[in-house]
Amino acid sequence: MRIDEIFIPLIIKKIKNSTEVFSSSEIFIDLLFWCRECNRERLAKHSTQKNLSYKIDDIGAEVDRHLTNVRLKMLENGKKGKNSLFYRLYNTEKTIKWLIARWGNMFINLATNSKYKGFIDAGNIGCELNENMSHDEDTLSLIIQAEEALEYEKKQMEVEKWDKNLIKMFESGKVGGESSESGGTQMVFLF
Repeated sequence: MRIDEIFIPLIIKKIKNSTEVFSSSEIFIDLLFWCRECNRERLAKHSTQKNLSYKIDDIGAEVDRHLTNVRLKMLENGKKGKNSLFYRLYNTEKTIKWLIARWGNMFINLATNSKYKGFIDAGNIGCELNENMSHDEDTLSLIIQAEEALEYEKKQMEVEKWDKNLIKMFESGKVGGESSESGGTQMVFLF
């Protein structure tokens, strides 16, 4: 089941008529959260747009802010027939689905459309900012270094786990040592 199939029937019970979606700020803010989650689910399913799902929280805050500011204007334009909301205001479920689609459209525009660069620079969202970084350092090398550091930490944790298990085996008598022909000691596992 998709997220919208789950939450829409539940939230419709709180709404008396479809215009309340926009006129009640509490309901509208609740719906913005669900709009974000529905669009995150939709973007994560598409291989070409999957990378956008990682930026949805950062850019989504700007989408929420803008839609909250223009919610009453969208409702008035919908009542006057100036936008496609006009055809959906008769049904609360269709009104909510329209808001989900509007949220997703605005998110895609902010994230990908160059005309919105002055509004928000979505290309820099998710990049780590470091004040000590000089301008000649390559961002890709910084990302690779961070990934290598994480990989090194994982390997260190595995080594520590092996060391602890080996010590337990030695203390329980399952591991021993024996002299080899060359004069060194070799490890023997006792089963």
